[in-house]
Amino acid sequence: MTVRSGNILLIGLNGTGAEEFSVLLSQRGLQVAHAASGREAFTGFEAHLPDLLVVPATLPDMSAAQLCQRLRLNAVTRGIPVLVLVETQDAEQERLILEQGADACLSRKTDPAFLMFRICALLREYDEEPLSRTGGTFRQPCVAVVTAPGGLLWSWHGGGHETQPVLLDLLQRNGASVLLVDDPTDFNMTNWPAGKDQPDCLVVDLGCPVFDGLSFARTVVALRRRTRQCVRVLGMVDAGQLSGQMATLAFSAGVDDLVDADIAPGLLGARVGSLVRRKMVQDETRREETHIESARARMALADALRRVNADLAAANRKLIEAQAKLVQSAKMASLGELAAGIAHEFNNPLAFVLAHENTVNRSITSALNAVRAGDQATAEQALAKSSERLAASLVGLSRMRDLVVSLRRFSRLEEGEFARLDVPEAIKMVLTLLAPKLGQTIRVVCALDAPPDLFCQAALVNQVVMNIVSNAADAIIEKQHEQEVAGHQAEGEDRIEITSSLEPATSHTGQDYVIRISDTGPGVPKDLQERVFEPFFTTKPVGSGTGLGLATAYGVVQAHDGSIVVTDARESGGACFTLRVPYRAEEERRTHAA
Repeated sequence: MTVRSGNILLIGLNGTGAEEFSVLLSQRGLQVAHAASGREAFTGFEAHLPDLLVVPATLPDMSAAQLCQRLRLNAVTRGIPVLVLVETQDAEQERLILEQGADACLSRKTDPAFLMFRICALLREYDEEPLSRTGGTFRQPCVAVVTAPGGLLWSWHGGGHETQPVLLDLLQRNGASVLLVDDPTDFNMTNWPAGKDQPDCLVVDLGCPVFDGLSFARTVVALRRRTRQCVRVLGMVDAGQLSGQMATLAFSAGVDDLVDADIAPGLLGARVGSLVRRKMVQDETRREETHIESARARMALADALRRVNADLAAANRKLIEAQAKLVQSAKMASLGELAAGIAHEFNNPLAFVLAHENTVNRSITSALNAVRAGDQATAEQALAKSSERLAASLVGLSRMRDLVVSLRRFSRLEEGEFARLDVPEAIKMVLTLLAPKLGQTIRVVCALDAPPDLFCQAALVNQVVMNIVSNAADAIIEKQHEQEVAGHQAEGEDRIEITSSLEPATSHTGQDYVIRISDTGPGVPKDLQERVFEPFFTTKPVGSGTGLGLATAYGVVQAHDGSIVVTDARESGGACFTLRVPYRAEEERRTHAA
């Protein structure tokens, strides 16, 4: 609990008394400013807010009550305390001024030490936690009276013969919830009974013979520091003991206001009410500040979340672009591996067409000569032979055309885009490109029972299926070569089976589009089945593989929120790769495509 070096604004004070008052405040390290009227003071609030206002009962343009009312209507100025100076101390006038919203009312002739006690108490800072109470609901102010039989407060105003102090009834009539603490040793704010409001103000008997009031006040200060509850303390001393020295002792003990036993009941109620009102206003101000800070924190968190989401979206786009480039690179590598076979596929029909070109030319020449000679039978025979050779050439040219179309479709760059894909047609294109590698010794069997359309990336078939089928062909060819070297005859037909089906999803609601590719090769050892999808891992001889084919396939399947695993083929003993991707309905396709 400290006193800030505050800014004091004197409004409507002039003359010699005002100058002496300013000097007194300045000597205590307080900064003093002046305003001639209430209007001038409120205009200055736009540039700077003071910590305390000192005003006379009547200003040139408004009363102190009107000034307090305008202050309390604005959330920014609501918490500024107001000290009203009057010419002579009058209990009734002080009560009215306090009830009209002022925080203190003192005579100009008040002991300077007591005057500074009241000012410093109003400027005192508390380590408060007002939000510890339930916010947003009405709560009556709570006042605790700390006294015992034989004390000042117990016998105050003729209450010595009552079972409880008269002050309790007075405070209850003023609308407060009242609590009597007749054994200060049991008072502990850290273990306050559940369901009961902690007191906003303590009225402490500083003249009770049963306990030391100042020591109790110091205990309260220590408790409110620990509990962060800003309870205010008003102390009562015996009549005639209200001096500057007593005020200094009380302030150092944490007392916020000091009265003597001669105070009138109405004025005591007003003094307690002033402390409670100021405490609750500061509670509300801090609550609003906390809500504002919380709102700012939420806004800052939302902005940070938006930035993080934007960064994640940008990173995701870069990842997709990188994946597309990796897929494209893997496709070019696959085409490089197939280049020799594809060149052979072009060379055979091309040589066939070129060989038949001479035959066709000779047949046409023979037919022309026969027509000139009138030999119709010979001409028809020559033309029929030319037609047969042209039909055979057309088969070779169609084969070349299909191969070119497959190459163009396979080498497209839009592999990362999701679109409707005809799976059987895409598998047919892949098998066309792999035909040179498959040759005549490996038969491919397709049983595609799933719907033909799938909303996916073209790379799911163009790259993933192609890599797996190509690896299966390599494995079978290697097995056949080892059998030839060992002099063993092949048992049964070597084949690759491709199946598709819709199955219940394993990791989400709905169905999975499942593609299985099994072969009759040597299979994948169990200790390597978890590693085949690692980048640069390969079981092929050095120079025969990059180790990126299945790693790229794994990335493509992951981009579909799917899975790819390798197991042993049950019947053939080879390897079986199972691809699972979510199967989206027609409505979902349109949504994703949009």
